Amino acid sequence: MYALLGALSLPGHERRAFVHGEDILAVQRMLHTDFERSVNHWLADQGWLMVVANYEYAFGYLLVTLVALVWLYRRRPRHYPWARDVFAISTLLAILCFWLYPVAPPRLLPDAGFIDTVRLGGTWGSWGSPMVEGANQLAAMPSLHIGWALWVAVTLFRSGAAWWARIASIGHVLVTFTVIVATGNHYWLDALGGAVVVGIGVLAADLARGKPVMWDASASRRLWRRGRPAYTGAVTDTATDAKTPVPPKAAQLAAARTFAAEHGKPVKAVVQRIGRAGARVLLVGGDGALGDVVVPSVETGEALIEAVEGLERSEWDADTVAATVIGPEHRRRMAGPLARR
Repeated sequence: MYALLGALSLPGHERRAFVHGEDILAVQRMLHTDFERSVNHWLADQGWLMVVANYEYAFGYLLVTLVALVWLYRRRPRHYPWARDVFAISTLLAILCFWLYPVAPPRLLPDAGFIDTVRLGGTWGSWGSPMVEGANQLAAMPSLHIGWALWVAVTLFRSGAAWWARIASIGHVLVTFTVIVATGNHYWLDALGGAVVVGIGVLAADLARGKPVMWDASASRRLWRRGRPAYTGAVTDTATDAKTPVPPKAAQLAAARTFAAEHGKPVKAVVQRIGRAGARVLLVGGDGALGDVVVPSVETGEALIEAVEGLERSEWDADTVAATVIGPEHRRRMAGPLARR
């Protein structure tokens, strides 16, 4: 869409962009808030800091936004569509503004006195550098740098992310605002425009779902899931070391007897540990049907096998696998609730 609208630019696109840029600067002067040039001149004298700011402008907002999208997809799959919709609506609104109301950034205004820090620092990959010479540079209003930074912050706050991540997102917004102004790429009113399009995106996404979307983080409030630790002897032997194994309950015994009666004897029974949940007795009937009974420990599972007539202790080996017949109903259950919709 961005490329399409760029190819279909309205008449007088460039002329109107410079007029609009001068108009915005005039409004800020009237409000006595035209501080951009002073900050821009200060940064131009800072050497390495100017180069860092240029690269932050070129790549920082892209990297942070990408990380936020990946995190949402991994940790909030049910709510990822909401965040995606806000992002898409905000970005499309900004692109439409670029087309209808082009604005030249301060550094391109011929008589405004701004220094083009990108060209001064020889920054690779930023607006004004040879790498993106053909890109649309007349798109200062609204600032998508601020828009995307605010989108990240809103997403992290609504998701109940870790406290340090939420604070970092605020810091990212402040740094982004400082950079876009100091490098001469935006007026502060552009940042306000970025906030407006994100606000509209949030409102539209909320209205589409009937209410504001909020969700909680996991109890640990981590940004990423930790890898599951491998089982250790200390973990797996906990039930084995118990002096008094829990006997199987009447319901567990009844379930095993019912399975044996319905699916034929002998029933192959394989006891498997399932972590903190205890163990399960996997049952393979005479007709190949699969079933299981969850018990508190391996010892309880072995006691269940001894107590139910027709169950024989087995291992999950080639013979047991060969005796198993997985029917359509079992495949449907294994596929989970999403596949059954």
